[in-house]
Amino acid sequence: MAEIVPALLAGFLVAALGTPVGVSGAVFLLPLQSSVLGVSGPAVSATNLVFNTMSTPLALLRTPGFRGRAAELLVVAGVCVPAAVAGAYGRVTLFADPARFRLLVIAVLAPLGVQLLVRAVRGTRVRDDDPPPLRALPLAVLALVTGAVGGTIGIGGGSMLAPVLVAAARQSVARAAPLALTSTLSTSLSGLVAYSLFDAFHIGTPPAAPVWHVGIATGLGGVAGALLGAAVARRAGERVLTLLLGTTATVTAVSYVVQLAG
Repeated sequence: MAEIVPALLAGFLVAALGTPVGVSGAVFLLPLQSSVLGVSGPAVSATNLVFNTMSTPLALLRTPGFRGRAAELLVVAGVCVPAAVAGAYGRVTLFADPARFRLLVIAVLAPLGVQLLVRAVRGTRVRDDDPPPLRALPLAVLALVTGAVGGTIGIGGGSMLAPVLVAAARQSVARAAPLALTSTLSTSLSGLVAYSLFDAFHIGTPPAAPVWHVGIATGLGGVAGALLGAAVARRAGERVLTLLLGTTATVTAVSYVVQLAG
């Protein structure tokens, strides 16, 4: 139980950082789970999802632009359910190997992070006043793919969907944030059930079930951090948020490159 205090602090910090850009902050927890909090194997992904299920709902409700977008949010939430189950299965089978798992994280986050950092430095303009929404089919495809990858990594679909919407689909961070957080919540709830069932029925590589006391502690810290992050989101500009989102993805990718090299 010595992990409780560090887990509370970690949850607070990562949620405060991630909420303004539409991600739960679980992307920052990945390297901390094994190095500081003592979690190993596929349980790292599952424990991250406990954090997401606790910290994301409040962040979503307090995110600007959440209300009045029921159709888009339902599309994202619906497709993320099967995506999360598929991602969890991939984690306990193909990506149970630590080296493969780290390569997946690097391959996904590094290109997105670099692209967003370049965009932020160049000051590319993105409309903040009612940007054109994506149609249902492209949005569903993006949510499906990013939800599966996010479920495998354990960072929730939103941590992947937000960079894609901003960098590739040219949506503003303000518009992407509610969609990303919805993806994170749906992916996390579905993935958490899937990981628990895989562990109970001995499917794939153990341990797959979450380390509950660590996940709950990070989640409680995340609730407080989400409140701070939502307040930051109302005051920060588009360029600052884009820079923060790019840094989030890039720093995590670099941390995994260092681990592979070591």
